[in-house]
Amino acid sequence: VGAHQQVDELAQVSGLPTSSTSLAFVSACRALGVTKVSVVASYPQDVAKCFVFFLQRADIEVIAMSSHDIYTAAEVGMLTRDQVIALIAEAKRDTAEAVLVPDTAMHSLAWVDELEAAAGMPVLTANQVTIFEGLRLGGLVPPLPGLGALFTCMAGAAQ
Repeated sequence: VGAHQQVDELAQVSGLPTSSTSLAFVSACRALGVTKVSVVASYPQDVAKCFVFFLQRADIEVIAMSSHDIYTAAEVGMLTRDQVIALIAEAKRDTAEAVLVPDTAMHSLAWVDELEAAAGMPVLTANQVTIFEGLRLGGLVPPLPGLGALFTCMAGAAQ
């Protein structure tokens, strides 16, 4: 309810379409037809569980969640490409249709294709879905090479 209330109030004040990164994850899952996900959170478990609950309220089944107890954005920003790929590769995926990585401080945008290769499925990162949502709200999702299945499958679509 909180995320929806925030964007509704911002839309009323600004007169523009609005969203948030959390809502962008839901939008991206819907755009890809994804209903089952694995969450790979850098956050501590209690914070990650809040995101899982949010997804569940949006009818997205979380089949697995891993948390890595990183408390600050500065620490997350220090993760290397290889460390981020390892987090994704180690995620329990079973019946998941995508892996979600909810941390805007994680440097992962340049590696989305590599993350998807490691996961063997679409990987949705916080910065990637935020860009997608902004473009979607603007009426155009262009093909953006290197940004994964979301921008490959949805290129040119404004849903």
